[in-house]
Amino acid sequence: MGRHSAPDDDEPSDAPAGALVEVAHGRHQSPDAQGDAQAKAVRESATHGDLRLLREQPGLRARCAAAAIVPFLLYTAALAIIGRTDVYLLWVWIPTVLAGIAVGAFLDAAHRRERDAAAG
Repeated sequence: MGRHSAPDDDEPSDAPAGALVEVAHGRHQSPDAQGDAQAKAVRESATHGDLRLLREQPGLRARCAAAAIVPFLLYTAALAIIGRTDVYLLWVWIPTVLAGIAVGAFLDAAHRRERDAAAG
């Protein structure tokens, strides 16, 4: 599955989940070992990873912006064509959901490409 649908399942860890929490909070660690263990155990969150990719990749940033805007433009045009702009707010959830799915798919694909490039 994609990074957004199951973030914990996609990235296996060398240490059990409890160890990650202990290291992140600095329990049972000497001050010298604590810094090394924290750097090793702390993973990038899904949101931080998405924002990093959006900062680093202008093409991805453009695709995500288009994916967020185009469904609303198409929805507005469709309602204008059929002459029912009075129900705009009633059905606005449709382009909202479509935009979210499209942006999430673009981000998942970018994470997958990044992971594949790092693995091989």
